[in-house]
Amino acid sequence: MPRCLISLGANLGDPQHTIQAATRLLRPRLRVVESGVDSGGFELSRPFRTPPVGGPTGQPPFVNAVVAVETPLTLHQVWQTIRAVELELGRERDRRWEARQIDLDILLYEQQRIWTPQLKVPHPRMCMRRFILIPAMDVAADWIDPVTGLSICELAKPLQSGAGSLCLVASNTNTAQAWLKEVSELAAAQLLPSGQPSSGQSPSDRPPSVSGSRWLSLVSTEEFERHLRAPSPAADEPRPKLTVFLAEPSSDTNTVWENQHLHLAQQLQLEGSPPPNQDRSHCELPTWVGPRYLLPSHDGQWAIHEMVSALEAMDCPVEPIDW
Repeated sequence: MPRCLISLGANLGDPQHTIQAATRLLRPRLRVVESGVDSGGFELSRPFRTPPVGGPTGQPPFVNAVVAVETPLTLHQVWQTIRAVELELGRERDRRWEARQIDLDILLYEQQRIWTPQLKVPHPRMCMRRFILIPAMDVAADWIDPVTGLSICELAKPLQSGAGSLCLVASNTNTAQAWLKEVSELAAAQLLPSGQPSSGQSPSDRPPSVSGSRWLSLVSTEEFERHLRAPSPAADEPRPKLTVFLAEPSSDTNTVWENQHLHLAQQLQLEGSPPPNQDRSHCELPTWVGPRYLLPSHDGQWAIHEMVSALEAMDCPVEPIDW
């Protein structure tokens, strides 16, 4: 039976009560009931309290949890089910990342990789969020992320020690450099010289101020493509905790950006099918590219906000609490 991982979060009203109410609604709607007996599995993590990340200021802390479920429903049926539960529990969608009564997201569904404007699985921000990965370890530590090939435990490990780090891959390096400068100021992060960390530099060569602090780096798309054909770097070469790929803006205003950059999503293995007429072996990524995120570039302030939020999500405190 297909396995699905779902995150639950809330920070309005009584968040723990709301999350428990959501699980009571989800259990029968996601599982087969035959002769009064449920089939499949349904396991809920401990609740964790975390500060709000990325949204409007002044919000109360969030309570987050993750449920692992075996369900006969298809991916889209699960998606429709959790949206219905959100509405039933009073979720309103006015501003992105605002305070909310309940928030349900599909993190994983088997090994499927879906990239559409409406639905992306695995959840594109799962790999950078401590407040998601730490609860997920309670119920799915050995589940594999089909994008990176890493387990939930392996994804979480780098985020449990040291400060956040991010490498931006972009064609327009002048614009990207200006954006990273603003990110470095907002997130109190060290901006490394262009080309690091993928230039073969060892940790001992990094500026002393980088050790133990957040850092950012910029790699041109041209340099990145050279690394597709380059030998693997040394084991001690510094690797970012997240690699962000900047999708170039398009003059096509009638097509959503996800569809405009589907080929890039496929190359980054965010989508399940290889590019047309291209063998998947030709899409291998440099070994320093682990967790990755494809970011649109048509709105500079939003791109800056996304990168600042990513760094904060890597470092945010995550406190287990009791039900």
